[in-house]
Amino acid sequence: MILSSNGKPLKEIGLKRALELMRKPGTRLVKMFTQTSHEGFAHYVIPGGYVGSATAEKIKQHPLVWASKDGLFPGHDQTWRLGAHN
Repeated sequence: MILSSNGKPLKEIGLKRALELMRKPGTRLVKMFTQTSHEGFAHYVIPGGYVGSATAEKIKQHPLVWASKDGLFPGHDQTWRLGAHN
């Protein structure tokens, strides 16, 4: 569970809504550092909102989703996009 700045849990975007948002140009799934998660990171659809860990993993496994290979270290991707790979 991720908490907002006011201490309340963030509302999670579901899989269907997240994929709908990711169909828009420039939208992506982003893995971000956060101190409010026991994992130390959380996933967000930008622009869009918070995506739970299980939903993020389902998005990453979707056949049309590809990693941008932009992580600081090889094999540690930070963004994923939906659609044709450029």
